Amino acid sequence: MISNKRLRLPLYLALTGALLSAPAFALDTPRDLRGTEVRQNTVKWEWAPVPGATHYIVSVNGVEQGQTRAAVFYSYNLFAGEYLMTVKAVDSSGTESGPTLQARISTSVTYQNGSYGTSTLVSGPAAAAPTSRETESSTAFGAPANPRGAETSGGSVRWEWNAVAGADRYQVYVDGQDVGSTSDTSVTSNNLWRGEHSMHVKAVNSSGVRSEQSATAKVTVTGEASGVAATSTNNTTGSTSTAAPKASSDPTKVDGLSAEELGGNDVRWQWNEKAGAEQYEVNVDGQVVGTTGNAEWVSQNLFTGEHSLTVKAIDGAGTKSVQSETLKFRVTGGVIGTSGGSSEPSAPTPTAQNDNAGSAPPPVQNTGSSETLIDPASFNYSEVSNKEGYELIFSDEFNGSSLNPFRWHSQLRWDGEWNGERYEYRVINGEDQFYVNVLGPDEEHQQDVVPVYNPFKFNGNTMAIQAIVNPQKNLEKTRSHGKLDDIFHQQQFLSGAISTHEKFSQKYGYFEARIKIPSQEGTFPAFWLFHERRAYEGTQRTEIDIMENLGHAPHYIYNSFHYFTNVSEFYGGDANFIRPRPSGQIFTGTDYSQDFHTYAVDWSPGKVTWFIDGVQTSELNNSQVDYEELYIMINLAMGGNWTNFPTNAGGLGRPGDQRYPTANDVNQFRNPSLEIDYVRVYKRR
Repeated sequence: MISNKRLRLPLYLALTGALLSAPAFALDTPRDLRGTEVRQNTVKWEWAPVPGATHYIVSVNGVEQGQTRAAVFYSYNLFAGEYLMTVKAVDSSGTESGPTLQARISTSVTYQNGSYGTSTLVSGPAAAAPTSRETESSTAFGAPANPRGAETSGGSVRWEWNAVAGADRYQVYVDGQDVGSTSDTSVTSNNLWRGEHSMHVKAVNSSGVRSEQSATAKVTVTGEASGVAATSTNNTTGSTSTAAPKASSDPTKVDGLSAEELGGNDVRWQWNEKAGAEQYEVNVDGQVVGTTGNAEWVSQNLFTGEHSLTVKAIDGAGTKSVQSETLKFRVTGGVIGTSGGSSEPSAPTPTAQNDNAGSAPPPVQNTGSSETLIDPASFNYSEVSNKEGYELIFSDEFNGSSLNPFRWHSQLRWDGEWNGERYEYRVINGEDQFYVNVLGPDEEHQQDVVPVYNPFKFNGNTMAIQAIVNPQKNLEKTRSHGKLDDIFHQQQFLSGAISTHEKFSQKYGYFEARIKIPSQEGTFPAFWLFHERRAYEGTQRTEIDIMENLGHAPHYIYNSFHYFTNVSEFYGGDANFIRPRPSGQIFTGTDYSQDFHTYAVDWSPGKVTWFIDGVQTSELNNSQVDYEELYIMINLAMGGNWTNFPTNAGGLGRPGDQRYPTANDVNQFRNPSLEIDYVRVYKRR
């Protein structure tokens, strides 16, 4: 892509042009546009920030999707198919840059084994309207008839319509958004919030000519797989043919829902206080986000577009009311000088979910492909169901035979990241391992590295991350980042890492894993929490280290908290390293490599408490822990700067010319493993 500011013209021509007219665009066109399918039905679009831009306008398939201040935008609830995206930068005066080239991505039918795609750039600028092969026509052929739908499982709706003679495919719109095309006469929308949803469809022939849109089908989603039939609304008359949903008569039901956009994609949700309610359970976009004692809740950094809210009142005995009606609210990004979005309550939910019932789902043999953040097998363990005051939010028992890609990445976020031209690999802290990414999108990595070694070992009850000597090391270690070939062939060891970035993150709660650490010089296992936001999204680079260890000292476990101030897109920030009390270095006399032990933190506003085997080891009171959501990482690093520190700082204490790994270290390497029994995350009820 070529920036308008970089066009070189002869001086006289440039001066003449300046006299005749202002330049076409005052801002550079955004660069490095790319898209990645980060989970089922979801694409993350990114681009390089433009100096002087206050926000960006995003269009997908020729339809403007919204505005964002960050150089990132998510498209949700997509069907399998092809999508084209463009972005324009806008400055404070409202002047727009030129549009980028189109980033094209084909989303998958089934998201599995890390087979998500990345976009390619399409030559030529994006058209502002459909091309001649995508023209609207009312005379080509008829609109699809009888649009309909039914809720087939909790939060999922199957939409259907009658076939149209001469149609090559159908363009589908759900809740007013273009969600893609299909050659079938049905699609399924997943993860819909409770409340009313709509669908209409257009037929498209082989020349790209579209029919008029169909009538609108509506479904009220209950979240209970009730099979509620859709209703059809005639486009011309606006009449409906459906009975009103059944409303609850529960007098404690929360009402008076409203919303206000605060700017920066933050929204304040409010409702009427209910007599007898001690707190309220808040559900945003179909997910319970927390409880509050006040009749309001603030959601931060929501994507530009439509969001939903439901609320339940909770009395002193812990009994919950039925769910409120669903409030829908459209976030604008707050960049147009107004207070932001608009809201309206949807039809009442026909039936309320019984949160006090809750029989455990049946165990499954292999949960490696279960598309849930909670492993169903977790409910087989009494300590999960009996954890008083907490609700399980995320778990993996590792009872399967492979990593679950719905829950995990097999990489650290910054290692193997797409930079717009290639996948970039990094060495941090001077470490000596290369992480094998078995779920990654880098085709070269899948072809050249994964067949060499898979570090993730399953025995039906646990997963081990095992490190080995890299059999393809043939370069000296000289680079801290670069392309795959350079970094892969210079690192001494192969190992593994798992993380939940862009899949699961949470602010506050109880985070626990049962782990057996290795005992060998050079190993550096860790279980930690890290910030989801990037620099341009606003972060303090928060990090909570739940468990760290150096393999030559298996009697010591380390707890710590890190954050940075003054972080910007151009400056990494000022580091703050905080040790909890009484000490960040835990010594109980136990050799933690001899057996499994549970490592956990209880994170609440202004406070983090660390535990080993349920016994408190350290504590931190600091308001900086409240800044942002964090995701989970577990990895087995090798070597690095800390391993080589003096003994009084926990390291090996070797002379400088004997930095780990020496030739003797490599010869005595015994393929150590970090074994994981489970990971479980709870939130307070």
